[in-house]
Amino acid sequence: MRKVPSPWRQEILGAAHAAAHSDHVSRVTHHSFISALNHQLAPLLWPCPQAWVALAAVWVVIFAANFSLRDRAEVVVQKVAPPSREVVVALRQQRQLLAELIGQALPFEAVPPKTFLPQPRSERHGALVAV
Repeated sequence: MRKVPSPWRQEILGAAHAAAHSDHVSRVTHHSFISALNHQLAPLLWPCPQAWVALAAVWVVIFAANFSLRDRAEVVVQKVAPPSREVVVALRQQRQLLAELIGQALPFEAVPPKTFLPQPRSERHGALVAV
C-alpha cells in the first residue's frame, strides 16, 4: 500500500469533515405538523390501522348525516304557519262535541297526582330480625 500525500490527505479529511457537518445540520430540520403528528400517532394506531380508518370514516358519515338532517328540520319549522283563529275554534268545537258524545259535559281534565309520603317499615324490620 502506498501512502497518501499529506496535502491530499488534509483535503480529503477537510471535505469529509465538511460533509459530516452539513449532514448533521440537515438532520436537525424541522418537520411539518402533520409529519410530527403522524410520528406520534403511528405507535398508537399500529395494531390495526384499518380499523381506526374505518372508525374515522363512520364518524365522518355520522357528522355529515347529523348536519344534513338538522338543516332540513330548521327549514320545515320555519315554513309551518301557526294555526289561524278559525282552525283553533273548530278544534275546540270538535273536542266539545266528542266530550258530549262520550257522555261528559267537559273535556277530560288532568287529576293532580297524590303526593307520596314514605312510611316507616317497622313490621318488615321485626320480620327480618325474627328469622
